[in-house]
Amino acid sequence: MSASTITPGVVLKTKFITSNTKAFDQYVNYVDREEAKGDKQLPSQMFSMYNHYMDDPEKTSALFTDTSDRLNTDEKDELKHAFQHAQENKSLMWQDVITFDNQWLEKQGIYDQKTGELDEKALKNVTRSSMQTMLKKEGLEQSSIWSAAIHRNTDNIHIHVATVEPEPTRERGKRKPKTLDAMKGEVVNGLQDRSYEREQINQIIRGKMVDGKKEQNTLKWQNREMKPLFKDIYERLPENKRHWNYGYNTLNSIRPMIDQLTTTYLDKHHPEDLKNLHQRLDREMDEMKAAYGDGPKESKRFENYKSNKIDDLYKRMGNAFLKEMKSYDNQLHQRPKTKRIAGDQSLRHGKSSSIAMQQSLNRLNRSMKQTYQSYMNDMDYERLERDIERER
Repeated sequence: MSASTITPGVVLKTKFITSNTKAFDQYVNYVDREEAKGDKQLPSQMFSMYNHYMDDPEKTSALFTDTSDRLNTDEKDELKHAFQHAQENKSLMWQDVITFDNQWLEKQGIYDQKTGELDEKALKNVTRSSMQTMLKKEGLEQSSIWSAAIHRNTDNIHIHVATVEPEPTRERGKRKPKTLDAMKGEVVNGLQDRSYEREQINQIIRGKMVDGKKEQNTLKWQNREMKPLFKDIYERLPENKRHWNYGYNTLNSIRPMIDQLTTTYLDKHHPEDLKNLHQRLDREMDEMKAAYGDGPKESKRFENYKSNKIDDLYKRMGNAFLKEMKSYDNQLHQRPKTKRIAGDQSLRHGKSSSIAMQQSLNRLNRSMKQTYQSYMNDMDYERLERDIERER
């Protein structure tokens, strides 16, 4: 499998160490610039993965936590004691390094390579979001504490985070892959605001295509090429209309036909919208590729994004067609349908015969009423004639 050919905007590296190192009480001093200046004799086993990033403590920012952007002296002492207490209780220490591609940061408006200006507030906020997600997913919300620092002592800006449990709740330190993916996602999404672009994609799918279909009758003359497929699907639908939903397993055999109906409709009525949708989805994929890289694992993020959006479009369009089929069925049958087979034809025939018979009876009644009224008029006239004759 090929490795990533694109430098990712964000990289997360993570590991954990056990409590038998001196890293717990020395870590806080080391990552804090002011206190690290005079600390040159560090144990060889300390944070082997971190050494590359911490060569120059002069370029290390102040420590920050979930509640403070810059720890004061008292807060640092309190943090040291908490890390020492965790070590004494044989807690694990989780070490995370979030590394950024500086050009990617500049594109997001976080960093200016010419002036060296860096939006540290934004980086601290996404670190907090990332850590909150990790702690929640791993069940560490109530038991752990963490501290972090932004480092600029290498070619790439990066953030170091250390997490411990003063009162340990576990002996295993490995975290779930989904947790690490979610941590990285919080950082990317927090710095790369694509909300407007993704809202535009949803508007094309729901506002233009699906809502447009709801107002467009498939059985109109202008859609005559879709009529045969529409009616063929209708005839194959299950008897229970509650199953007339795109996701029902009972529609598995005819779902490709529904998808074909959607494709035909979109090609006819929304060719430009469809082209626009694919272009926007491809741009989102490019943005995700720039953020995560294009390695085999990372590429699943943006590949799934586009396919999921297309699946969502076809699901919504399919349900719009099925809803129209329900209306079509109701027009054919004034009362709930029982069986749409041969017996249904005799039912409709019997209904038509009853209507015709009733109409004949109504005409006969009207005729009889007219005859009777005529007869009564004649009788009244003859009576009047006799009365006149007697008076003479």
